[in-house]
Amino acid sequence: MSRYHYFLAAVFSLSMSAPVWSSEAPVSNANSNANSREVASALGGIQNKTFSLSEAPVLKVASFNMAAGKVSNMTEIAKAIKAMNVDIVALQEVDKLTARSGKVDQLAELMKLTGMYGAFGRAIDFDGGEYGVAFLSKHPIKDPVIYPLPSGQREQRIAFTAKVDVPGFAAPITVINAHLDTKEDPTMRLEQVRELNDRTIEIRGIKLLFGDMNDVPKSVTWQELTRYWNDIQPENKDGRSWPAENAEIKVDYIFTGNAQRWHLDNLTIPNTTGEWQGINWPAVSDHLPLVAELRMIEQ
Repeated sequence: MSRYHYFLAAVFSLSMSAPVWSSEAPVSNANSNANSREVASALGGIQNKTFSLSEAPVLKVASFNMAAGKVSNMTEIAKAIKAMNVDIVALQEVDKLTARSGKVDQLAELMKLTGMYGAFGRAIDFDGGEYGVAFLSKHPIKDPVIYPLPSGQREQRIAFTAKVDVPGFAAPITVINAHLDTKEDPTMRLEQVRELNDRTIEIRGIKLLFGDMNDVPKSVTWQELTRYWNDIQPENKDGRSWPAENAEIKVDYIFTGNAQRWHLDNLTIPNTTGEWQGINWPAVSDHLPLVAELRMIEQ
């Protein structure tokens, strides 16, 4: 499926290899500033600390729009995810029991095939099932929350957050996954980013933002995001990620929170040949993955 499909989310699943239970994730009220920037929202952080490169904890992460399995299937996507060998991967365009996907619970299948923990943020009911975004992690996932983003009469969008306990880090890492509006006019995306920023600025601790932002570097969308987030993409690095075959534009991102400083050990976007780690990525999805190894030098 291309980047032009849209829908909305709100369900959570958690298991080591396959979902053993499901429950509704809390949904925050959209556009609610009831507690924004109050004193309470500044409390509960972690103590600042710096690390040498040799001492710094390392985290491997990825962002990947898997196109709801329309390009390949769960077996091939699972192989691709295992080839990434990351601690956490944020997935966009994930189906759950839709007719178009053969009534497969895609996250559950990926959890079984990869042996990873999973969390699913459900989109609107679609084609007899659900659609949304998800996380897979080598480490336990907890506290999922969905923040609806302003969407007008277009597809409802969300920011999906959860916490991951990663060994070597002083606190759980808050991960945020978003898939923004696709319209060429950026007005709606700007509203969505402002709501995302407004809700997540209150989250204390270590934060990472992933997603298909459907806009390019230096755009007004990107500039609004970078008020509070740091794009890990070096300016001299070719970041084109869509379409996977002969990529033309960068729309997929990994951002770090501004309270931390990270050293980028490595960033892979297989857009030169499409081949990496034995995977032909254009045969897996219409988006290429971003795979990064980060070393936290200030927490």
